[in-house]
Amino acid sequence: MRHFTTYMALFLFLCSCQSDGVKNDRLVISVSILPQQYFIERIAGDLVEVNVMIPRGASPATYEPTVSQLTSLDQSAVYMKMGYLGFELSWMEKIEAVNPDMKIVDLSRGIETIVEVEEEGEHQDDHSHVGIDPHIWMSALNARTIARNVYNELVRQLPDDQKILDARLAEFESELDSLHATISNLLAGYSGRSFMIYHPALSYFARDYNLIQHPLEAGGKSPSPSHMKEMTDLGIRYNISTIFIQMQFDQRNARVLANEIGAKIVQIDPLDPDWYNQMLFIAKQLSSSL
Repeated sequence: MRHFTTYMALFLFLCSCQSDGVKNDRLVISVSILPQQYFIERIAGDLVEVNVMIPRGASPATYEPTVSQLTSLDQSAVYMKMGYLGFELSWMEKIEAVNPDMKIVDLSRGIETIVEVEEEGEHQDDHSHVGIDPHIWMSALNARTIARNVYNELVRQLPDDQKILDARLAEFESELDSLHATISNLLAGYSGRSFMIYHPALSYFARDYNLIQHPLEAGGKSPSPSHMKEMTDLGIRYNISTIFIQMQFDQRNARVLANEIGAKIVQIDPLDPDWYNQMLFIAKQLSSSL
């Protein structure tokens, strides 16, 4: 089915007329996830139209674009990829093939990424593979770099609007500095504390504020019985009162663990289009549970 979808998309593309990346007098930019739309629109406003490939509620690890989504990419002048999302690793070559004239911009450029070792099997010496943690946008500090990468490309695409872009970037950077200061104040005094989460979406957030993230998910898979036992023991040892879970994931294992250690479940959404308020929500939930 995947190959059929790809071939159909390429066929329809070849039968269509190429676009120049402008729609309704606005530059068209495609992205992978909704938080990217937030960053771009904070800087570009209505100068651009943003096309988001992964809809709300879908997982960036498993989502497959539709034929219409792929063919619509011929309207985009630029694709701003987040960098290491499973969706991008699986689909970027096909996305580039659909519109070879579309410029690809990597928003992770300049960010110190976190290398994660994903264990497979019950023992650490069984099988493992190394990957880059893709959740770079879940950090107010990284967001500054992402914003600058967005701005740099927007200036290249819209040189006549640089003064507008300059002003909006300065305003956004000030807001990001304020957000980082607010989160730092909320989490002051909790350095070195542990929190538990189903999917490890807050690695960069934890690094920024010197917290320790303990993921229930192991190697991108549901936890094994032995891992559930380890997490139960850890939860009791560190008196974990809250388990965070991303809305795109099944809550059953998290609820089993929560019942075992007497913790509550708090749902978060790292893919929230309202990125700023989601970051504040997560910080407030952490400060009340650490």
